[in-house]
Amino acid sequence: MNKKGNVSWVKPAEPSFLKKFKTDVGYKEGPTVETKKQQMPTCDEDSGDSDREDEMPQVVVLKKGDLSAEEVMEMKRESKDSKKGNLSANATFESINEFL
Repeated sequence: MNKKGNVSWVKPAEPSFLKKFKTDVGYKEGPTVETKKQQMPTCDEDSGDSDREDEMPQVVVLKKGDLSAEEVMEMKRESKDSKKGNLSANATFESINEFL
């Protein structure tokens, strides 16, 4: 009654025109099921390069005249406020006849 165990698959032979085409274009086979089942390296083997120079913390020294992070935030706040404008001020309108 259980037919699931009887299922099998046989890979057919590759046609000659495909073999010729692959050799002409320099095709390389990708990973197979067997290569995917191989074990990946463990973390212990891979951790040797963790102390490389590009992974070390960077030190930044500010020179005279450089802006600190706080000064940049303050400048952004000021520019944001100036873009809004002062809406509480009274507007005065003049007659166009005065200029004619």
